[in-house]
Amino acid sequence: MANSRLGRGFAALISDMRELDNPEIASYDEQGELNQGVTEVPIALVRPNPLQPRKTFDETSLAELAASIEAHGILQPLVVVARDGGYEIVAGERRYRAAKIAGLEKIPVIVKDISEKERREIALVENLQREDLNPMEASEALYTLLKENELTQEELAKTLGMSRPAVANSLRLLTLPREIQNMVRDLSLSTGHAKVLMGVKPPELQLALAKEVVQKKMSVRDLEARIAALQGEKKVPAAKKPISLELRSMIDDMQRVFGTKVRVSGSDKKGKIVIDYYSEDDLQRIYDLVDRIKESD
Repeated sequence: MANSRLGRGFAALISDMRELDNPEIASYDEQGELNQGVTEVPIALVRPNPLQPRKTFDETSLAELAASIEAHGILQPLVVVARDGGYEIVAGERRYRAAKIAGLEKIPVIVKDISEKERREIALVENLQREDLNPMEASEALYTLLKENELTQEELAKTLGMSRPAVANSLRLLTLPREIQNMVRDLSLSTGHAKVLMGVKPPELQLALAKEVVQKKMSVRDLEARIAALQGEKKVPAAKKPISLELRSMIDDMQRVFGTKVRVSGSDKKGKIVIDYYSEDDLQRIYDLVDRIKESD
C-alpha cells in the first residue's frame, strides 16, 4: 500500500479532520442545544488562520451563505485552536466570514489541540477537497504538502482522494514562468490555456502568447491554432491513408481492452495512436489498466 509508510502522521490527521469537519456534524441538536464537544465563543475572539492558502473569497457566494446563516444559524461548527487569548480558525473560514456579514456575535466551534504544521495541512486539504482554491493556489498547496510530508505524487493523490494525473497536472503549473502563473492566479488565463502553453518553448514565447490570449480574449482552441500557425503546421489535415487489416485489428483490440475510443492516423510504417478519455476517473482507469499490464510483464 502506498500510504503504509505514512503511519499515524499526515494521512491519519487528514482522515480525522475529514470526520470532524463534515456536514453531518451539526452545531445544535433537535432542541437547539449545543451538541457534545461544541461550544459558542464570541466572534470577536476568532481570527482567520494566517497560514490559509486561499486568498480570494467570492463575494456573491459569501452573501448567499450569510443570508442562510442569518436565517438558520451556523449548522456546522468551525474547527479552531486556542491561541493568544482567542481562537484561530483551522477549518471553516468561509463560514466565519459569512457569519460576520450576518452580524452574529457568537459562533459554534470545536476547539482542538493542533500544531502549526498540522493547521497549515488541514487548511490546504480543506480547500483542495472543496475546490475552493484557484488553480495556482491549488498547485502551490499540493507542492507544499508533497515536500513537507516527503510524499510521492501517488501517495499524496491517494491520501487526498485525487487521481495521480490530476495531482501531476496541477503541479505542472509551477513550471510556467511566474508572470503566467499570476495570470492563472487572477483567472486571466484558464488552466486549459496554461496546459497548452506548457508545450511551447522558450519561456519568452510562452509569455508572449499568454499576453496575446489575454489581450485578444482567445479561446483555448484559438491558442492552439495560433501555435500551429507559428510552428508552420498545415491547418487542413492530409487525406487519410488506408491502414492494413492487422493494424485495424490491433486498434479494435485496444478499444476492447481500454473500453474507450482509440484512433489511428498514418500507416503501418509511421503514424500515431490516440486513446480518448472523458474524465479524470476515465484517465485513472486507463492508467490502472496500463499499470496492470506492466506488472504482468
